Amino acid sequence: MKPVPAIFVALLCMLALGGMAQADTIPALTLNPADGAIVGLAGSTVGWGFTLVNNGSNFAVVTSSDFCVGVVTSPCGNSLGTYTDFIAAQFFVVGPSPETSSFTQAFDNNSQTGVGSFLLNLNATGSAFGQIVLTYDLFTVSPNSASFDPGLDTLSVGNYLTTPASVTVAPVPEPGSLFLLLSGLAISFFMIKIRR
Repeated sequence: MKPVPAIFVALLCMLALGGMAQADTIPALTLNPADGAIVGLAGSTVGWGFTLVNNGSNFAVVTSSDFCVGVVTSPCGNSLGTYTDFIAAQFFVVGPSPETSSFTQAFDNNSQTGVGSFLLNLNATGSAFGQIVLTYDLFTVSPNSASFDPGLDTLSVGNYLTTPASVTVAPVPEPGSLFLLLSGLAISFFMIKIRR
């Protein structure tokens, strides 16, 4: 066989095999609210709900989450407040049957559900624009299966998804000046009545 046709046949075989091997779908994260923007008063706790979708053939297990401003580091920090991870402690598996391919959860600070909470500092002002970073591991067999073997069934660890998020400190509403004026006049009138 001539060298050129052999190279041509090898390339055809590589293309045919490469077309058969498709990459698995990467899980997708959506925050609630959808734009990822939350607002709260200084000293209050706010947070995000989420929907995690995994339409791939592997099983995703969330291992942590963080709110990062700028470069993704572990742990992330900012001057506006403190992020607390809720999602990692819940251990849920998202993937094909027998698991569910989509998981949705609202934020509830009391039940500690959602991605996580953000405690705004008492003297905080302004906004922090960043991203929620969700770390997850992929397995070829569901970790809930009796036949699960972490040594054999681990596909990858330390994968992460990011989605834009922001936290804004709402200004403290000032009482209307007419209300203050009327309150002051009423108190003055009452004090005059008491003296008489």
